[in-house]
Amino acid sequence: MPRVLLTGFTPFGDHVENISEKLVNSMPTVLPIKNPFGPGGSEISVEKKILSVDVAGSTWTSEELESREWDAILHLGLCGECTEPRIELRAQDSLNMKIPDNSGRQIAHTAISGRGDLKTPVQVKRWDIPSWKIRPTLSSDAGSYICNETYYRTLNALQVSEVDVPCLFLHLPDSSHLSVSDGIQLIRDVISHMLYRPSIQVAAGVFHSETQFLAMQRSDSEPGSGKWEFPGGSVESNESPEEAVIRELKEELGVASEINKKLGLWSFTYPFLHVELHVFLVSTEDSLDSLTLSVHKSMQWVNSEDASRLDWLEADLPIVEHLQGLGY
Repeated sequence: MPRVLLTGFTPFGDHVENISEKLVNSMPTVLPIKNPFGPGGSEISVEKKILSVDVAGSTWTSEELESREWDAILHLGLCGECTEPRIELRAQDSLNMKIPDNSGRQIAHTAISGRGDLKTPVQVKRWDIPSWKIRPTLSSDAGSYICNETYYRTLNALQVSEVDVPCLFLHLPDSSHLSVSDGIQLIRDVISHMLYRPSIQVAAGVFHSETQFLAMQRSDSEPGSGKWEFPGGSVESNESPEEAVIRELKEELGVASEINKKLGLWSFTYPFLHVELHVFLVSTEDSLDSLTLSVHKSMQWVNSEDASRLDWLEADLPIVEHLQGLGY
């Protein structure tokens, strides 16, 4: 049975209650969930923990991760100025506390680790949130108080230990804007999406000569930054893979291309995403030697030997091996 850690906080500052504490205490310890991305479902075990609003509370989860494991971690916290729930996509490497925590600690303009901000690896933007009954917004600002500190320390511990456990922070408005029943429904939706992987269709194009093919290096702002891949992108709901690869090559490289043939279909499962990759051999009458790169940071024509020295995205490696087998 999958095990999920669900945490909330005690009241702090001028707040006489904390909705995160109320919701954690209201959640059952065994919860049936459905796969939101396909058939099936399961029962999960929910471990509930109320954290103190101080350094001990902010470090509890990260310290427990040294000896314990969960299949997902969802932190809840009160956002006093919010009127709707927010899923936090980023934890800032910063403490700048406008009020003291419950131990009297008040730290200003101080880095938590010095490693920089951390983003959740969970593919939240792949979720169909507009279809939910209670629709949270997506935020990249978890603040700089205990909520953010807790989220940061947990993400940092997971990253350092190289454990692929989905972790999110859900900021909640107070009880005047969110009922307990709606809060429980929202938590169930978030947990079910964390425990199952979304699946996407991707179309990629391989420009080639008799002995070489074109490799693109991902930019520093993208997941998997610095790794190499074939140009392309997600297939939209209203298009075929063939239409998608032509559109993506135009958007990414600024070239009009045509499909010579379909090379094949490959599947790959990342820790937080399943990818089905449609790959096409493509050509263009436009010049590929003087491209203005808008998505990638560099490009390179490679043969089999050159390609073996590059650090490819995991999903693209079988394609590289297939091309090497064809003699490129």
